[in-house]
Amino acid sequence: MTPETQIAIVDAWRIAEARTFFRNVWPMYVHELSSFDTQFYVLDEKGRWLPDIVEDWISDITPVQNMRGEQDAEQPFQRAHIITCDDRPIGFVCIGIPPFKYMPADADVHIAEFFLIHTSRGTGAATRAVALLLQRYPGRWHLRAIYDNTRAIRFWRKALLSLGVHGLEEHHDGSDVVFRCVAGS
Repeated sequence: MTPETQIAIVDAWRIAEARTFFRNVWPMYVHELSSFDTQFYVLDEKGRWLPDIVEDWISDITPVQNMRGEQDAEQPFQRAHIITCDDRPIGFVCIGIPPFKYMPADADVHIAEFFLIHTSRGTGAATRAVALLLQRYPGRWHLRAIYDNTRAIRFWRKALLSLGVHGLEEHHDGSDVVFRCVAGS
């Protein structure tokens, strides 16, 4: 990747092609996660990953069961963004913002899922995508990595430090490594 390479974040809930990409690569992501010590996703007898939460991430309205409290104009609170490289989709990131139910009450942004296709890993695209997210979503960040996903843990340690977040904290919580930091001034 060169400095001229354009990395962008596309709102999947707003663009049909982005929603299609997300639906198509989600099973690849979940399959990859299944190699780690997690029991959240289970393959059913028809070959589908359950729970099937794809539509929750790309809907323009967050399902009420995924929220704490009232809805307002900032919908959705559960957002999938497609990561593109020179306008070509290469991955996605799913974030929650309050009142998304599955995040700490004292966080402003929760990174729930992060995925790049294999050919884009190690190119710097992921760090550049995180930089765009830090600019777009300032505040108190929270994310979790599965404890035996050492590549993800190394990535988050390196990326967050190199991007100059404030108050970076890391600790173990059950089977996850939790990162907290503050983006912006």
